[in-house]
Amino acid sequence: MGFVHTMSVSTLDMDDSAAGLSSSSLLADLPYRSLKAYLSELRRAVDMSDWSHPACSLLLPSDKTSLAQSLALAKKLGKPSLVIVVGIGGSNLGALAVAGAVLGPYHNLLNPTRQLLFADTADGPSISAVLKLGQEHMRSGGHVVLNVISKSGSTLETAANFELLLAGLGGKKKGKLSVVATTDDGSALGTLARSRGYATLPIPKNVGGRYSVFSNVGLFPLALLGVDVKAMLSGALSMRQRCLSDAIERNPAAQLASLVHAHAQAGRRIHDNFIFSPSLHGVGLWYRQLMGESVGKEHDKAGMPLRSGITPTVSIGSVDLHSMAQLYLGGPDDKFYRFISVERPSSDPKTPRSADLEKLVPHSSGKKLSELMDATLYGTQAAFSAKSIPYIHLRLPDTSARTIGALLQLEMAEMMLLAYLLNVNAFDQPAVEAYKKETKRILAEE
Repeated sequence: MGFVHTMSVSTLDMDDSAAGLSSSSLLADLPYRSLKAYLSELRRAVDMSDWSHPACSLLLPSDKTSLAQSLALAKKLGKPSLVIVVGIGGSNLGALAVAGAVLGPYHNLLNPTRQLLFADTADGPSISAVLKLGQEHMRSGGHVVLNVISKSGSTLETAANFELLLAGLGGKKKGKLSVVATTDDGSALGTLARSRGYATLPIPKNVGGRYSVFSNVGLFPLALLGVDVKAMLSGALSMRQRCLSDAIERNPAAQLASLVHAHAQAGRRIHDNFIFSPSLHGVGLWYRQLMGESVGKEHDKAGMPLRSGITPTVSIGSVDLHSMAQLYLGGPDDKFYRFISVERPSSDPKTPRSADLEKLVPHSSGKKLSELMDATLYGTQAAFSAKSIPYIHLRLPDTSARTIGALLQLEMAEMMLLAYLLNVNAFDQPAVEAYKKETKRILAEE
C-alpha cells in the first residue's frame, strides 16, 4: 500500500454512477477482497428485511412504515411556526445536518413563521433562549411542536430540557402546543408520553442513534419543516444500491473506507472533513459522531484489547484556511483530508464590476462567489499536492434533499465497511456508559 505515502486524490461525483478513484492504479492496493464477504452479508440482510441485523439501518431508505407514520403525523399537525427538537447526539444531529444543508444556515432568520430549534445540552443560557423564543411564538398565537427524541427515554439532558420547556410553554394559552415523543417501543419515555396523551413515533429497536436519520427520528421534524423526505429517501436508496455492490470500482463506500483505513494504518489517524460550503457544517458534525462512536473502540470483535480509533475533525472552507492552514500545510503528517464541495449552490451572486475591487484583489470583480470559492478550494488542493498531503474530494451536484440523502447513506455504509476493516463493532458504544454512570453518581450525592 505504498500509495499512502504519496498524494492520492479520489473524486466522487454524487450523480455519476461511474465515479471512482482518479488513479485506477491504486485499486489493486486497496483491501477490497476482504470486504466482499461482508458486503454479501449486508445484501442478504437487506434482501431478507432482517431488522435483527446490526446493520438494519440499511433497511430504512425503503421502509414505507416509518415514512407513512411521519408524513401522516406531520400532515395532521399542519405547518407549525416553530419546531423544537429536544434530543442530543444521534437524536438530533441527523435532522440538523439535513435541515442545514437543504434549508440553509439562515433558515430561521429568512423564515420566521416556520422556524427550527434544537435543545440538546443542559446549558442554561441556550435553553433559556429556546424557551423565550417558544414563548414568543405562543404569545403571538403561533403553533409550537415540541418533539422529544430519545431511544432509551432516560437521557439526562433530553429529559431535563423537555420537562423544563414543557413547563415553560404549557401555560401559554393563546398559541397551540403539540408534543410528540419519538422513542423505542416500551421505553420509559414512551410509557410517560402515552400516559399524558402525547403522540408517539417508534424507532426500530436495533437502529442506533447515529444511524437513525432515515427513521422517524429525522423524517418527522424534517417533514414538519417542508423538507422533501421522499426525495431524501430516494437518494439514499439509490446510493444504498451502489454501496452494497461487489463491483468495487463503482462502490464509493468501499473505496472511501479502504482509503481512510489505509491512511490510518500509515499513521494518519486524524480524518478532517474540509467542507467548502457552510450549509454542510451540520453534515460534518453528524459525520464526527458517526466515526467517533463507530470506530473508537477499546476491544476488537473478539473482545481482545485494541484501543482503535480515527479522530474526526471538521474544517469549514474558506473560513478555517485563515486559522488552520499553517498547521495543515506546515504541521505533522498525521491527517487525511476529505474535501466536500457543492457544484451548484442554491444562490450564486456576483461581485460588482469595480476598479477599486480590482486594485485590492486583481481578477475578483464581476465574478460569481462560487468562482471565488472554487479558486480557493483548488488553490488549497494544489498547495496540498505540492507538499504530498493526501486528500479525497467529494463533489455534490447540489444540496437538494435527494443529494443529501445519498451523501448520508454513503457515509453510513462507508463507516460499516471501515469498522469491518478495523475489526471493530460499528454499532455499539460501550465506553459512553462510563461517563453516564459517573454523572448519575454525582447527581445522587448532591
